Amino acid sequence: MSRQRYSIDSMTDFATIIACGGRAARFGADKRRQVLGGQTLLQRAIARTAAYGGPVALAVRERAQVPHTRLPVLVDPQGDMGPIGALASGFAFAREAGCGHVLLIACDQPFLPADLPQRLARSLGDAGVALPVSAGHDQNMAGLWRCDRQELDAYLGSGRRSLWGFAEQVGIARALWDDEDADPFADIDTPADLIAARTRIKGE
Repeated sequence: MSRQRYSIDSMTDFATIIACGGRAARFGADKRRQVLGGQTLLQRAIARTAAYGGPVALAVRERAQVPHTRLPVLVDPQGDMGPIGALASGFAFAREAGCGHVLLIACDQPFLPADLPQRLARSLGDAGVALPVSAGHDQNMAGLWRCDRQELDAYLGSGRRSLWGFAEQVGIARALWDDEDADPFADIDTPADLIAARTRIKGE
């Protein structure tokens, strides 16, 4: 099946989904509420995505994880599915919003680039997802996905739950981020990562 090429002129055709329902086992506390630069990690993610434009929603395992928000809250459609659950509910949200693409990010990435959706859109071409490559790694939690609910439903119906596996199935386009002094996709997995982020933000 041929896919329509994604044009930079259609940058309003995406919804941003902030995945914020992880268990944070390595961190040992609720990462969403950790403060960095005067904002919680979730507040910082919301502010960044608001600047991207387009509709924004929060994806969680349980509604109680984000009790106070005016944003739409998407609950995993089949319990605790991990990141691919956020993508599945994000596809449904995007369709209702009239968007053909989903920008899926994690709430614990406090330094995401301001031009993330534009650069991913330029790279997407005919692929199913555009992923940044930074510090030598594919960043699958900061990708621009072409909404293909039928293909995702078939993937999930086979029992698979790997977000990376689905990316490989639909085809990956890569956008290189080699011009940054510090990794803009650094995430907060441990308390030490949060300390490092607080040191970093003081120098910005």
